[in-house]
Amino acid sequence: MSWADDDGHVAGEPTPWALGLIVTTVLAVFNAGLLVGINELIGDIRWWFGWLAMAIVAVGIAWTLWDLRMRPVWRWLVAGSYIGLLAGLGSGIVLTFIPH
Repeated sequence: MSWADDDGHVAGEPTPWALGLIVTTVLAVFNAGLLVGINELIGDIRWWFGWLAMAIVAVGIAWTLWDLRMRPVWRWLVAGSYIGLLAGLGSGIVLTFIPH
């Protein structure tokens, strides 16, 4: 569906910013929690096992989603996943050095 402005020029559909940012936020929190959880679970064996597992999962997800980053609906999912992966990697590495 195309939208026409007051001058009659046809433009593309409007960008769904509100819903897109909600989806991005949810996926960022999910992916960050996923990586921190993997690090906590596997990192109890050896700290570097946790880092290795986080890296493998993060690269696998990022590699899979790379081709979808320019599609209209999937770009929100990809952006949220990438933000979450970066936050999860950083948090997992920092949490390794905090005694618990």
